[in-house]
Amino acid sequence: MNEKGIHLIFIILGLFLILAILPTITMWLFPQARIILQIILIFLLYSMVRSYLGSGILTIIISGILIYILVFKYPEFTAGAYILYVAATLMVSSVIIWGAAMFLRK
Repeated sequence: MNEKGIHLIFIILGLFLILAILPTITMWLFPQARIILQIILIFLLYSMVRSYLGSGILTIIISGILIYILVFKYPEFTAGAYILYVAATLMVSSVIIWGAAMFLRK
């Protein structure tokens, strides 16, 4: 078996775990970071619900429920998930850009 690959997978998973825990530690050390992340998450959730449902009363109700549960009750979990989402999005887009550059270079 290729043991270098297994170790690399464990290192990558460990880095993802550290990346998921980092917002929680930051929010615990700096209360201002908690407020900033909560504001970012509120805008993110509202815009996501509005893009799916359009503007209306149902959008405000569902956004309010999601904001209460995800932003005010469990902000540490939601902030960690958001940071992982942003990191994964950047990784996928960088691979696509790299592949396009390699394809266009030929």
